Amino acid sequence: MGSATWVAEGDGRRVVVKAVEARDQGFGPGLELAARLADAGFVTGRPVLSSARRVVEEYDGRLVGVLEFVDGVPLTDADAAVVGSVLGRVHVASGTAPGEVDDWLQFLHFFEPWLGLEPWIRPAVEGAMGGVRRLGPLTWAWLHGDPASDAFLRQADGVVGLIDWGAAMHGPVLYDLASAVMYVGGPADVVPAYLDERPELRAEVEGGLDAFLQVRYAVQAGYFAWRCSNDVLTGIADPAENRKGLDDARRAFGL
Repeated sequence: MGSATWVAEGDGRRVVVKAVEARDQGFGPGLELAARLADAGFVTGRPVLSSARRVVEEYDGRLVGVLEFVDGVPLTDADAAVVGSVLGRVHVASGTAPGEVDDWLQFLHFFEPWLGLEPWIRPAVEGAMGGVRRLGPLTWAWLHGDPASDAFLRQADGVVGLIDWGAAMHGPVLYDLASAVMYVGGPADVVPAYLDERPELRAEVEGGLDAFLQVRYAVQAGYFAWRCSNDVLTGIADPAENRKGLDDARRAFGL
């Protein structure tokens, strides 16, 4: 929902061309992460380097990347266990030393100007941030950032790829896990499959997943408050979809 995307073909090759706003500082690092994970054996839609050996070039006021086309059938919420398993393996491969949670939460400040759109939004976002700050030490990695089921593609040989790295970031792995749980509608299959790959994180997941779910709903609230306030229509056919996204976030907070 944050990019314009095309499929291009020529010389027997198929690629994806993706363009985002020039202010999108996560686009390049996300493509670099996709390249590192591809080197580690994952199917990610590896970026194709430009003639200047860069993953991103600026053109006409936008950032443009060219990616290897990944064929396959998108997973659905019924494939929640597969989502959890792949995500766990990705986090093993992309693990890093922990950072500061307060520094990581800065990405939510982008939405600050629009948190007053409705009276419930700011208290909900601030409460979610406070809940994460109260947790103990956390495991960090380079994260996908938005692991919805349809970002996972099952190929003809059964291998499941993970594409669409535009929201990638460095942060606590529980944020990715909470995002996956949010998308599939609950933890029942995602979490056990994830812990099969990361059994050492059981106590961390049991103690912190709920707090990170609140942060994920806070991102949803801020994101759709921004879209509603600025009439952002990228990726949707009807402005009512932005309103629905905001209402879904409100209900997630029990409001």
